[in-house]
Amino acid sequence: MQTLHRQSGMTLIELMVTVGILGVVMGIGIPSMRGISESEAVRGHVSTFFSTLRYARSEAIRNRTQVVVCPSNNSESASPSCSDGLTDDWAQGWIIFVNRDADTDYRYDATKDTLLRVQGAISTSGGINEATGGAPNKFVYRSTGILRDGGASSFTFDAKSLNARQRKLVCISMQGRARVETNTSCS
Repeated sequence: MQTLHRQSGMTLIELMVTVGILGVVMGIGIPSMRGISESEAVRGHVSTFFSTLRYARSEAIRNRTQVVVCPSNNSESASPSCSDGLTDDWAQGWIIFVNRDADTDYRYDATKDTLLRVQGAISTSGGINEATGGAPNKFVYRSTGILRDGGASSFTFDAKSLNARQRKLVCISMQGRARVETNTSCS
């Protein structure tokens, strides 16, 4: 007597249907994941910049002194410095320091000033692309928390794909308060 052995597994047609369905799902899912990833990168950079301004303002009030936030091309080096004012590229990073020597050009001097924080380059999103009226080369918070220099400006943060729906603005008032907007202007 012969016994029949039934084989288990998938047929070639079943395998092709499964691979086809997987391809469709991945074709839909991967582009939306990229959008989510870009949106989160923009949100993170906006949050970092926004918290930097709030921190600098609160430190100026707490320490009753001037606190400066300035762009820096070498913020993560052993001796960071403010950019020269000609290359106001905030996307390269920035430094926050207490202006202990009270110099009027607000340059960081490691022997006299107190470095509070550094921020490296913003590279996982489209960065800080523009500022209205030109990017200020520094924000100087007085001991009252009001800006001495750099107010009434805005910074635009874009995704790498430059998708307008992911764009965020950080608006800084003359009083030194920052807010985040999703519109195209700070008005």
